[in-house]
Order: sequence, then structure tokens, then C-alpha cells
Amino acid sequence: MTPTKRVHCSAAIKEKCKILDSLDAGGSVRHVAKLFKIPKSTVSDIKKNRVKIRNFVARSYTDIGQRKVMKKPENPDVEEALYTWFLQQRKNHIPVSSEVLRTKARFFYERITGKTNFQASSGWLDKFKARRGIRFLKVCGERVSSDAEAVAPFQLKLQALIEKMQLTKEQVYNADESALFWRVLPNTTWVHKDEKSAPGRKVSKDRVTFMPCSNASGTHKLPLLVLGKSKNPRVFKNAQLPVKYEASTKGWMTRNIFSEWFKTIFVPEVKQ
Repeated sequence: MTPTKRVHCSAAIKEKCKILDSLDAGGSVRHVAKLFKIPKSTVSDIKKNRVKIRNFVARSYTDIGQRKVMKKPENPDVEEALYTWFLQQRKNHIPVSSEVLRTKARFFYERITGKTNFQASSGWLDKFKARRGIRFLKVCGERVSSDAEAVAPFQLKLQALIEKMQLTKEQVYNADESALFWRVLPNTTWVHKDEKSAPGRKVSKDRVTFMPCSNASGTHKLPLLVLGKSKNPRVFKNAQLPVKYEASTKGWMTRNIFSEWFKTIFVPEVKQ
């Protein structure tokens, strides 16, 4: 006699919950199998794993409607520690980037296992986010100001001057200052799927100003000019800085600082 071949049927977690609900309501395995049009053996397996399924659903933070298997993570303790840390950061409205998640994952792995062979790859991170229902949101946005109308006439005038003086790219230099808000957090973050928005924290205004300068060909780059508020920061003591450092009341560029930089740094460098 040929043994009856068992038919395997993989039901989504959401459907498994409905099957358990029907069994809890008093339905027999045979009746429930007929109701859901699945083999009795599948219903029996679901009934056997009742506690496991219920606990999984209770702890799952993802959309269980499309989940078919309850695949456990390779390092559940590491993932649990990372997720707990993630929730703490979000509770305090601290943005969390992908790289931060990966770094913390490696940190927890080393602490928990004592090993250093965990890469926390992008693929692993994607699976972690899927299991935990983590999605990406923008915390805040700020449009970059642009004054193209004012720049265009200057560009035409400069181009005419370059052609008139027959300057090469090695002879044309550009210096432009910019602010570095070194304590500002990322403006995008991974959030729990139930978070409708991602409120941020008060934006830090701690900044330094820096000004790079080089010629158009990129063959000559001057030392970076950095401006801060403190004239003699203690951290600079006995330090060999690779940049030129100056100070002003607000850490901004001033006419005097630029003039001094031009005479003592730019001119000597270019003459060489």
C-alpha cells in the first residue's frame, strides 16, 4: 500500500491567527481545514504551535499580513539589544541613521558574543528593519538658499577678465567660506512603523567656519582656514594643526581675518 503523501501548505501568519481563532471558537481540525481549504495536517501543525505563534505575533512589530515564516534572527540577543537601544533613541527624538545602526549592532555583537567577526552588512540591516517594522522618515527639511541671479553677472564678468588676461586654470583661484555645524544630528532617521512623524530636537548652533581655497585645475590647494570662537582652545595645546586657525566673536569670517589671510597665507603660497 502506497503511503499517503503529506501536502505542505505555508500559511501567512495572519491566516494562522485566524485558524487559531476558529479552533479556539470550538471548531474541529476537520471543520477548520475545510473552512480554510487547507490540509488537516497543516491545521494540526498550527494547533500544535499555538503558543509559539501567539507569542510571535505579540512580540512582532512588523506587518504580519505578508509574513509566512517565523524565521529567527541568527543572533536574537544582539538584535533584541539593538532594538531596545533604537527605541530609546527614538523616545528621546534622536535621529538614527543606517550607519549608526550597523555600528551599534557590531558593538552589541562584540559585547554579547566576545567575537569581532560580525559585519552587520546592508543585507542584514534590511532584514532587521523588516522584522522590526522600521521605516525611513525625514526629521526636518531646510531649503538651500540660492542667489543665482546675483551670481550670473559676476560669472560673465570673471570669464571676460580671464580671457582678457589670458589666465590659465593654474592661475585662477577660488576661496569660499562655509559653516560646519559640528553638533547637528542627521535630518533623516529610521523610525518604528507606528510613528507618523519624526519630531527632532532643538538644532544645535555650535559651529566653526572653514574656507578652502585652490586653483581651478586642482593642482594647488592652500591650507584650510578654520575659524572658531575660542582664541586658544585647550584641545589645541601642543597640537600640530594641519590647518590655519583663527578666532572671532561668533566664529564667522571678518574683513580683518580675510585680509590677514590674503596677505600672510594666500600671496606667499601663490608666489611659490
